[in-house]
Amino acid sequence: MSDLRPRRSVLYMPAANERALEKAKTIAADAIIFDLEDAVAPDAKEVARANAAAAASSG
Repeated sequence: MSDLRPRRSVLYMPAANERALEKAKTIAADAIIFDLEDAVAPDAKEVARANAAAAASSG
């Protein structure tokens, strides 16, 4: 038997927005995708990458 589960809901979050990343922890989505491109201003890319890494490592 496979351990794979269907992904019915996916939440796209701008990784530069720390408040949104905190809010994402409370939303019952099957997966979260950290947006590092279109939703992030060019001068915020470095912060967004750090935020995404921190959020992914903290669960």
